[in-house]
Amino acid sequence: MASLSRPSLPSCLCSFLLLLLLQVSSSYADPFYWVSPGVLVLLAVLPVLLLQITVGLIFLCLQYRLRGKLRAEIENLHRTFGQFLEELRNPF
Repeated sequence: MASLSRPSLPSCLCSFLLLLLLQVSSSYADPFYWVSPGVLVLLAVLPVLLLQITVGLIFLCLQYRLRGKLRAEIENLHRTFGQFLEELRNPF
């Protein structure tokens, strides 16, 4: 009779592990437990911030590579367009 009133060690260990497993699985029962206002703000701000940084870096690289070329291209267009206007004014 004494053995029935006192559970053995393996059964206590199994019960403890089962209880621990149920406790851990119950904390993950809600799939949206990680959604909080801070996470929502991060999800809203982070892509925009990364896009802005990327566009800014691309602009800086292009500005460095095209330095001086834009002014020459504008002068070339003015010269070409000026010749075209001159030909329109004096066709012969």
